[in-house]
Amino acid sequence: MGHPLQRTPTVGKDRREDVEQFDAIIIGAGVTGLYALYRLRERGLAVRVFEEGGGVGGTWYWNRYPGARFDSESYTYGYSFSEARLQEWDWTEHYAGQPETERYLNYVADKFDLRRDIQCNARVAAAVYDARTPRWQIHLEDGRRARAQLVITAVGLLSAQSIPDFAGLDSFQGP
Repeated sequence: MGHPLQRTPTVGKDRREDVEQFDAIIIGAGVTGLYALYRLRERGLAVRVFEEGGGVGGTWYWNRYPGARFDSESYTYGYSFSEARLQEWDWTEHYAGQPETERYLNYVADKFDLRRDIQCNARVAAAVYDARTPRWQIHLEDGRRARAQLVITAVGLLSAQSIPDFAGLDSFQGP
């Protein structure tokens, strides 16, 4: 059975315009983004991850407040796709704090050489689907662009603050 992905004609730069070409683009280099990168790369796809932060880890990169830690046992965050790597890492606490969790995600990124396909400090401004090609075009805030047939948004559900629009919220003064 053939691979269902239509291969990108050229992986690299489109010579006619300044747009990088990939098979897949992942937005976010947190727990899910790293996993998606590993799995897609394992299938031979050319992948780029765009990460807004200066490093990998997603929530565990951004949330550095005192006491930040897992709400479930640490081992549940371990990537089970590699038994060898899973056995190498030894969590120091049952409910690890942010520093250890971020160290673990950096360890995974290094062990599997994931960083070479991750572009940090790259905020995605828009993702536009072009049905004619059929490809997604990703626009970064700094003006760069990239295209891919697949886009995975691995931004996580904790990536943006959301305050509900309640009537009277702006004038509320109670506890």
